[in-house]
Amino acid sequence: MVDNITKKEVSLTAPANNAILSTSGVTFSWETVEGADKYQLQIAIPSFEAARQIILDTVVSKNSYTQQLNIGKYEWRIRAINSAYETAYVKKSFEILNNDDFQNNTVVLLTPNNNLITKTASQKLSWDAIIGAANYQIQVLDENNTLVKDQTSETTILNFTFDEGKYTWKVRASNGTEQTLYTSRSITVDTKVPNTPTLSSPLNASTTTNKSINFQWSRTLVPGSAERDSIYVYTESALTNLNFKDRGTSPYNKTMTAGTYYWFVKSFDDAGNQSGRSTVFNFTINN
Repeated sequence: MVDNITKKEVSLTAPANNAILSTSGVTFSWETVEGADKYQLQIAIPSFEAARQIILDTVVSKNSYTQQLNIGKYEWRIRAINSAYETAYVKKSFEILNNDDFQNNTVVLLTPNNNLITKTASQKLSWDAIIGAANYQIQVLDENNTLVKDQTSETTILNFTFDEGKYTWKVRASNGTEQTLYTSRSITVDTKVPNTPTLSSPLNASTTTNKSINFQWSRTLVPGSAERDSIYVYTESALTNLNFKDRGTSPYNKTMTAGTYYWFVKSFDDAGNQSGRSTVFNFTINN
């Protein structure tokens, strides 16, 4: 059952109604609503009743969102939604008077996603521009917190090729005299293919009357992202008629019917690498 949230109300936290701000980076925050999956956030200039422009209309799963805005008057509103229901909008007004508090801006990182696990070593690091920023300082640190890259850029993109391992990358903005705090994300790069599994049971070309089959295989782990195995079982040697496939660990038990079967195992990791196919074994279950 989906919760009917239509009578609930989102409680807006910040910015407060009629707030006067001295920073162009605004973090909108609100209380979570029980039963809601996501929240729809909209921002209008100068108000929704007399809107010159709706400058943002987005759906987010968290209860905060940061946006760079020009100096001016705004109105923002939020409603909670789930797969079947939505609340009414709740709105507040605010004004950005200037950008004197430059150091209180927040750099919003765009790509890659936080905690990405990938086999692609070459990545485009990107972030939103900060109004009034002269340049950005980008740092990349390995899992031992050793600095491996420190660069200043006037653009909001840095193409960087990571070595194998876990990294933190972070960006801060500067207007020449003041700097924001760093905003950081993590990334794991794993380009190593898992080892190919070795089958052991049931033995190749073996025969049994036991319909409870205990599949067994082995594989040496490769350091990097988490690995998993998938078993594939077919009913003919051409491997076109799939009987079943499943993710599993050795030993893997399956109750089957009489017949001849052909099976193999492949391995995958969280970065998207996959092993070669194991040797194909066959076995026969007699009545």
